[in-house]
Amino acid sequence: MKRIIPVLILTLSLCLSGLSYQVASQEDQPMYMNFDKISIWGHVYNEGQQPLAGIKVEIRLAYDPQEKQPEIMGAADIQSHVWNFLYKTLGSDVFGWAESDEEGLYRINGVPSPGAYYLLVRHAEDYLQTKVPVIIHKTGAKEFEADVILRARKSAVPPVSKEALEEIAKAKEANAANDKDKAIEHLKKAIEIEPEFAEAYYNLGILLRQNREIDDAVAHFIKAVEYKENYGLALFALGETLHAQKKFSQSNPYLLKFLEVAGEEKNDTVAQAHYLTGTNYLNLKKAKRAIIHLSKGIELKPGINPNAYIFLANSCVMARDGENAIKNYKKYLELYPDALNIEQVKTILVKLESMYSEVKKK
Repeated sequence: MKRIIPVLILTLSLCLSGLSYQVASQEDQPMYMNFDKISIWGHVYNEGQQPLAGIKVEIRLAYDPQEKQPEIMGAADIQSHVWNFLYKTLGSDVFGWAESDEEGLYRINGVPSPGAYYLLVRHAEDYLQTKVPVIIHKTGAKEFEADVILRARKSAVPPVSKEALEEIAKAKEANAANDKDKAIEHLKKAIEIEPEFAEAYYNLGILLRQNREIDDAVAHFIKAVEYKENYGLALFALGETLHAQKKFSQSNPYLLKFLEVAGEEKNDTVAQAHYLTGTNYLNLKKAKRAIIHLSKGIELKPGINPNAYIFLANSCVMARDGENAIKNYKKYLELYPDALNIEQVKTILVKLESMYSEVKKK
């Protein structure tokens, strides 16, 4: 029988009546500079300078974590510790957005200054994705104006050109011949031809991940879901890859979005998404949410992963649910009697049953 790799099990000091978590003292907390908060506002227009209503405008930090520098030129005077603060605090995700009104006016409040940012409009049905650089210097101003002009999609032009599809076909042929470098080259050409080709970004991300170019793979998966919001394959691949990088808080939004898109589907990928989501929540010390997703993953695919039962039992311990913790440790022992950590699990189970019986007596 296949032997199971041992996993770390939460210690019994967290059981039932003794749940407590150590919180860093105030002296241990990192100290950052205080930044002024400003409002960024402006109008959204079409190319004819007519205002557009109902357009979602996002603001993101313009920082390239791989290059360790701003994406936008002209911000060299902003010191590195400021960038470090902004990036660690805000990350590369959306941290502010607003929807334009009938006059095309939008306003995003609470943006820290100074910094280099960009305004982003995506998923506008009739308009191309648009990015507008915004560089804010330390001037004391409380408002910053930036208009956004959107270019219309040309309905006569097919979403994907014949030339781009030909590059995709060549990439598939190269990959089938185990020539990944050539496949990557063709996918990059497809993206050059069609910069919003979500499927090309996804497939390129898969090949880059196989080449262990993980950060580049993540960047391409992100592009795929930017251009195709409900792209299930890309959402799952992104959440899965970030989970493998132990970026649990970043992984879960994409996995949860995947589960939302999957709806009532019941398949192995959905089960795996629940398992990964639950594991992320366990690592984030959100036991009740972990229990929901780990339980669902096991329900959909009972043999999904030996660790699923250990992680579910650990989550129950954290949630002070001794009865279900015992149940899932026993299930692990039943299913994987030859696991390398079997004696450790037995020891924990004996102690947990003893502690739980004492609690019931009281």
